[in-house]
Amino acid sequence: LNWARRSWSTASDREFHDDLYRIDNYDPFSWAYPGYTTIRRFADIVEPFLPGRGVVVDLGCGPGEITCELAARRPDLSFLGIDHSTAAIAKAQSNIARRNVANLRFECLNVEEYVPQTAVDLVTLFDSFHHLLEPAAFVSRLSPHVARWALIEPRGSWLGTWRKDIDFDWIAQDLDKIRARVAA
Repeated sequence: LNWARRSWSTASDREFHDDLYRIDNYDPFSWAYPGYTTIRRFADIVEPFLPGRGVVVDLGCGPGEITCELAARRPDLSFLGIDHSTAAIAKAQSNIARRNVANLRFECLNVEEYVPQTAVDLVTLFDSFHHLLEPAAFVSRLSPHVARWALIEPRGSWLGTWRKDIDFDWIAQDLDKIRARVAA
């Protein structure tokens, strides 16, 4: 386990995600896509917390599926997706066209080094918070620029395992684990 933790780096994580998204060719907004339900469910959870107006930034957006879904639901808001994987951002760009949204853009940047250029009304992190090397420092650094945060972590462990033995792939009790990590 210690060997695996030592061999992980931001660069190896980016390489993993580049390889993952480079080979995938699917339409995430099709009912035939198995992840479609999760995309909709995560968007349903966050939608009531979207600001009345302003900017929403999705950090660690990957291919931007949830970001595109939210942007389609709220054309009055401005959305920005940030991810470190060039392959994920390329897929996200194609997802803008698939979902036909004009109020969204994506940028390939290191999330841990990202600093907003303007005030952000809501930052979302969908299944990306666990990738942060220094989560407390990250939250402290961005907090002066961010009005509200929305964090959804699936029901997984820090080992990368994922339990799909129940209908929901995330549960409230995992929030205690996330809170403890942020506090650390």
